[in-house]
Amino acid sequence: MTKQELKDYGVKVTQASRTGLIVIMYEITVKYLSDACECFEAGNIDEFRFNLRKAKAFINELSSSLDMRYPVSGNLFSLYMFMNNALVRADIRKDISETERIIGMLKKLQAAFAEAGKEDDSGPMMENTQQVYAGLTYSKSSLNENMYSNGNRGFTV
Repeated sequence: MTKQELKDYGVKVTQASRTGLIVIMYEITVKYLSDACECFEAGNIDEFRFNLRKAKAFINELSSSLDMRYPVSGNLFSLYMFMNNALVRADIRKDISETERIIGMLKKLQAAFAEAGKEDDSGPMMENTQQVYAGLTYSKSSLNENMYSNGNRGFTV
């Protein structure tokens, strides 16, 4: 994952609701797994293993943040444990076949949580964060990206 992608995810996290954070975590996990597959195909085993470890860390975070008072949490926990075990096997065997299957599962979960997030009106989880507005403008020879903020960098006195 590039530094710019990490920066973009950072901005998304500051503006996300509770459900939005879960969707972002799925998105980041899929990105790490996709990067792992690309590295494997390029023959870069060290980067493959690094990206797998990052993806496993996100899956472990998703499983540890489950609220077990709800029945669906038990099902999600089992699914996360299956994914974690499959990624451990992929790392040991240096095989990406299960990785591609897990990417599909994560994308389905991401879509489900994105749909549920449409009903989440809790607002951003982080308070006193900088509001960022981005837009594109056209000039004669190029396309310019502008970002505007309110000047409050998250600090209040």
